[in-house]
Amino acid sequence: MGAAENEARIRGAYEAFNTGDVATLLDVFDEDIVWHFPGSSKLAGEHIGRDDTMAFLGAYGAAGGGTLHATVIDVVAREDLVAGWAQDTASVDGKSLDVRAVVMFAMRDGKVIEAWHHYEDLYSLDAFLK
Repeated sequence: MGAAENEARIRGAYEAFNTGDVATLLDVFDEDIVWHFPGSSKLAGEHIGRDDTMAFLGAYGAAGGGTLHATVIDVVAREDLVAGWAQDTASVDGKSLDVRAVVMFAMRDGKVIEAWHHYEDLYSLDAFLK
């Protein structure tokens, strides 16, 4: 797929994450995806395979008590790599999250094969996820 198609797929994946559309996410992620999540929280580390990645994304969403939302700021794409820039916000149990995140998505044939999550304020993310 070309850059425009990859951009559309990643924009759709953000929307799917925000609405809990599991079928769309499963379609975008390669079966052998590896997702790298930073920090020292229980969610940090490498999530290997589509099932593990989906479980991680579900846990990330659950940590926000259903309030986690990734508002897309921009998506920049080429044939093999897409950068998604978003504002992640959530509020639950007196804790709040409001940080910008960039995810670099390695793409092959329209599927995400690897993702690297980066946050502007990793300390705030870790504090929220504890």
